[in-house]
Amino acid sequence: MFFLGIPTTRAGSVVTSDSKVLRDVYYSGNPSYERCSVVLRIAPTFLRFGSFEIFKPADEFTGRQGPSYGREEIRGQMLDYVIEMFYPEIQQNYPDRVERNVAFFREWQCVGFCHGVLNTDNMSVLGLTLDYGPYGFMDRSDIGVWMFDPDFICNASDNSGRYSYKAQPAICRWNLVKLAEALAPELPTDRAKAVIDEYLDQFNRFYLENMRKKLGLLRKEEPEDEILITELLRTMHDTGGAAMRDLKWVLPCKKRAFNEINIDWFIFHFFPPGADFTNTFRSLSQISCPSERETEQDKEIVKKATELFLAQCASLEELKSANTPTMDPR
Repeated sequence: MFFLGIPTTRAGSVVTSDSKVLRDVYYSGNPSYERCSVVLRIAPTFLRFGSFEIFKPADEFTGRQGPSYGREEIRGQMLDYVIEMFYPEIQQNYPDRVERNVAFFREWQCVGFCHGVLNTDNMSVLGLTLDYGPYGFMDRSDIGVWMFDPDFICNASDNSGRYSYKAQPAICRWNLVKLAEALAPELPTDRAKAVIDEYLDQFNRFYLENMRKKLGLLRKEEPEDEILITELLRTMHDTGGAAMRDLKWVLPCKKRAFNEINIDWFIFHFFPPGADFTNTFRSLSQISCPSERETEQDKEIVKKATELFLAQCASLEELKSANTPTMDPR
């Protein structure tokens, strides 16, 4: 994650014992024993959204309250520490705090990363990727077939899809709402609402900016870019011909030679079921735009593209294996 440029805690060391535990690491239905280990992680601070919830008053429905309810002096010290050490711009009334927490997970969406347990205890106040538990990338591999799927869930205990890939932006907003509740009254309700209302617009802007870069759309921003990105991801997931026909008219290479290619053949060969998220984009970067008139060179481009995409897609047997229901042995 660090070398992908995504804000994250860093691994400092691993301590391994002789004790073993049964784990289905890849959720493939093939559990095995592995050694228990402890990873030492490094960050400027491990304060989380949930760190401030320990001061919350009793919940009106459950009756439960934070273990440090009433200790307002401690909450004040924590707030002062976070602002002074990490957000001095807040004292200058510069609202960078939302942008920092939007940044890390908009990057997740752009690399096909699913956290798995995105509750308030796993949201860093610094906007770092925190708590690497049942996370997963939607990439094809030898040990599992986790291809692009907006409903992808990498946590076997998440039966409702609360922390699915497509739900991550919304659940991060929910966590921001809970942080705002925990910071009241130091953070007035009207100011908190104004900040949270900015959230989705900021996320969409940052997300589109990153996805444009992935597709090489650097020179000009077009209104159709969002449609292109949405339809490309939908096509990666579902190779129906209608999706590609909708996509065709907004492709950056709007050349007659491309449009005359048999579109159904193009869909089947370029976007077969089970597209690997990362390598699909890497393959796109190796394809040149067809020329104004179809030439032998264009045929070679299509042939090369076909080979690249087919190499990144799951076989029928792999898809059958990936979609076979499994049961937790415990």
